[in-house]
Amino acid sequence: MGTQLLIGGRFYSSSSPDATAMAVSDGMVVWLGAERPGRALHPDAEIIDLDGAFVAPAFVEPHVHVTALGLKLTGLDLSGARSLDECLTSVREHAAARPDGAILGDGWDETRWPEGRPPTIEEIDAAAGPGRQVYLARVDAHSAAVSSALLNAVPEVSSASGFTRGEPLVGAAHHLVRAAVLSGLDRARRDEAR
Repeated sequence: MGTQLLIGGRFYSSSSPDATAMAVSDGMVVWLGAERPGRALHPDAEIIDLDGAFVAPAFVEPHVHVTALGLKLTGLDLSGARSLDECLTSVREHAAARPDGAILGDGWDETRWPEGRPPTIEEIDAAAGPGRQVYLARVDAHSAAVSSALLNAVPEVSSASGFTRGEPLVGAAHHLVRAAVLSGLDRARRDEAR
């Protein structure tokens, strides 16, 4: 295939911010710099005029959890709740709008609420409806308030470290319920998230 010299474009490179040309050989960038030296270094290159097009690295994100991000975006955002009552109202409205499947929410922060406490299991059950699995991760993502249906689905949680009846789950107990609620999501829910 040979070498191609791309000119006439706008090139982004932190190592060569004044670049006006780029040489590519067999699909690999082999040189980046000013056009004049590029022509001298690659006299036999095929010249490709980019007519002002922008050239940048691929910006590859090698570590992203697409499904987890999608579940967060399609789930219940509680970061704007200014009180416990607003949090529970959001759970109630979300449950009504999505009558099937687990409720996944995140972002609540009881330290900003006048009540100064997280939602109880009983309050979550009342807001979501009977038998509904609810997982509400705190803003720090290291603890979660859950429904009794989710606790009942993971009987071993009561003997795990981080379990205190009536308190948000932390540590191993938190990891157990999170894994259970996520593994219980059906294919359609995962596809929607992606």
